[in-house]
Amino acid sequence: MRKEPSQWSKDVRKAMIDEGMTIKQLAESIGYSFAVVSSVINGRYSNKTYRQIVEKINEKLGTKGLPERINTPSRDWCNAVKSKLLYRDMSINQLAEKMDVSRDRLSLVINGKMMNEDIVDAINRILDIKLPAIPAGDD
Repeated sequence: MRKEPSQWSKDVRKAMIDEGMTIKQLAESIGYSFAVVSSVINGRYSNKTYRQIVEKINEKLGTKGLPERINTPSRDWCNAVKSKLLYRDMSINQLAEKMDVSRDRLSLVINGKMMNEDIVDAINRILDIKLPAIPAGDD
């Protein structure tokens, strides 16, 4: 199920169209990678630097506000995944291959930078993790 983009995301997209700018061009102009800027705009990136990235986007495009803060996997869940990987002597590359997902996307989830429920569910199933990725009350 796809989530409706935030108003900020819509405003950024409109401003990019008005400026005739692609996400790649925006990313280059503010000094971040395409993947990071795209993730911020699409509401999939939520680490401690996201506000700095948003401020640079707003400054560049004349937009205002912040994207909705998204849920990310909890530190406890991330640590449980890392512990299970160590215990099983399994690398992130091996897990990514087993799940048929990119190592980069998997790494973002395991390191608490991005939420992807399908990836979390697969990790929980493969590594037998019982801890919820987002504890109740962390909305």
